[in-house]
Amino acid sequence: MINANSSGRAPAPESPVTRAEPREPRPEPREPRAEPRAPQPRAVEPRAPEARAPEPARASILGPTLRFRGELSAQEDLIVQGSVEGSITHTQSLTIGTDGSMKGDIRARVIVIDGKVEGNLYATESVSIRATAKVKGNVFAPRVAITDGAFFQGQVEMQPSGAAVQEHSARMRHSSQAPLEGAVVDQMLGAS
Repeated sequence: MINANSSGRAPAPESPVTRAEPREPRPEPREPRAEPRAPQPRAVEPRAPEARAPEPARASILGPTLRFRGELSAQEDLIVQGSVEGSITHTQSLTIGTDGSMKGDIRARVIVIDGKVEGNLYATESVSIRATAKVKGNVFAPRVAITDGAFFQGQVEMQPSGAAVQEHSARMRHSSQAPLEGAVVDQMLGAS
């Protein structure tokens, strides 16, 4: 037998030819759709009046990089972490923070000192000088607390209901109306 292939090679095995038959697209699986439901009437339960939590006290904070000169007044609580030179007149709580310093008089309902103060403190309710405080000045308030470890140099005058504050303010108004004479100035300087 003679092979028709003159190269002497064995004939390649025939591979089955597969023909690609056109496919019909398969439907993709669908997730079942939720049928829209008619809203169900909800039973109305009687509610007790809601007890509201008290609103947090609004407080302004003067940060540690703030330097202020002049008269400062406010109606909400105030926390001073910066430096103030002048006077503060306040109707609420005033706190001089551990980083705060004050040169001048402070008038407020409640005064809390954690930092440094050089000036008089006038409170209609209370003054609290805490352990980290350094205070040089007089304190006029119905209640005064000085924590162990605090530095305090001055006098304390306690009268009920802020009478000391009101009395001192009246003296200041009266003295500002009359011209100051040498004897009056000496008397004022000797009193402080």
